[in-house]
Formats: sequence, C-alpha cells, structure tokens
Amino acid sequence: MTRQDSLQTTFDHLIFGSYFLEDGVNFIAEQLGVRPQPGGQHLTMGTHNAVLKLADTTYLEVIAIDPSLPRPPRPRWFGMDNLQPGSPPQLLTWVVRTTDIQQAVRQSRWQHGTIESLQRGMYHWQIAIAEDGQLPMQGLAPTVIQWAGDAHPAYGLSPSDVTLTAIEARHPDAAELNAWLTEIGYDGPFTANTISTGESCRLTVTLASAKGIVSFESLG
Repeated sequence: MTRQDSLQTTFDHLIFGSYFLEDGVNFIAEQLGVRPQPGGQHLTMGTHNAVLKLADTTYLEVIAIDPSLPRPPRPRWFGMDNLQPGSPPQLLTWVVRTTDIQQAVRQSRWQHGTIESLQRGMYHWQIAIAEDGQLPMQGLAPTVIQWAGDAHPAYGLSPSDVTLTAIEARHPDAAELNAWLTEIGYDGPFTANTISTGESCRLTVTLASAKGIVSFESLG
C-alpha cells in the first residue's frame, strides 16, 4: 500500500472505560485534579459519557454502560461488554479522526468493522465499529472516526490545564501499525519512535496536569 497524500489523519481523543460513569469520572478527577464534564447518551450503543478538554481539538472521554438505556441488540462498542461491576476504570484505546474514513479503514490490515453513522445533538460522525464490539489490535490500533461539519466535542468544553504529552506502545506487530499510520497520513503524538516491538500488547498515555505528570496503561 502507498500513502494517499489527500488523506489526512490526526489524534482526536482518548477513551477510558468504566462500568459506572460516576466511578470513571471520580477516577479521572482523582488522578488529574479536574473533573470531566457531563457529555450525553449514545442511544445506539447503550452508553453515556463525560468529557475533558485536552487541547483545542482533542479531549479525554470517560464512557460507561448507561443503566437507563435498554441493552442494545448488538455488542457495545470499545469492548464495553467486557467490563464488570466493581472493575476499576481503565484506559481502553485512542481515537484518530480522518478526512476519509472509508479509505483509512480499507487500507488497514486489522478488522475495524463496519462504518456506522451516529448522531448526538449537534454532533454527527462516522465511526468504525467491529461487529463483536472488540477493539482492533486490543486497543493499540486506534478507532477511526470522521466528524461531519464543524461541530466537535472539544470546542465547547471548559479549559482543563490537562495536556497529552505522549502515547507509547508495545506490540508484536508494531512495524505494521506504524506503516498503516504513515499510509493514512497520520500526523500526531504516536510515531515510529514510540512504537516498539514486544511480545505483549501495551498502550501507555502520559498527561500533564495540576497534579504533575500522570501515566495510564491499558490492560492489554
């Protein structure tokens, strides 16, 4: 595969999963010293969220199963059905936004799933979701999203003084992941020198906050 110069992709947001939303919000507030703002419901997926601004166009999302919504007829996204009551909130994956989601998914060697069109209030987007709800490459390969129009969740959020400083990863297929990111025109904080080859799958993100430098690691 060769890089398509017209395809532009960049970092969009981080996903933290929690069985109960309040637990996830409290966890982030304790770790980073700032409380994520209420987001909304995802009716199709049976989830709801809270969000924290990282920069002008990037944010951190805490997502949880919404007990007020019926269980969807399909597996929930981001592997949410794997979460259990009492399990600690955890880093699940990262999300990239692209200018052509069809092409970005088509060029990937991993099964990102079908591209779904979703809406919540003013926000309209397309996102790739696997039929079984699981994350590509155990969450190390990013979920791909394409926002429609000018509305973006980060725009309306209050400043948090929390910033993303690094994303690092280890995986047996590190070279293939880096090649795909290059092919889809990725420009962001996840490059060849932060992807290393190893037997296990591990995603680590580092954030700067009022509480200092804080790192989170996926369970792999």
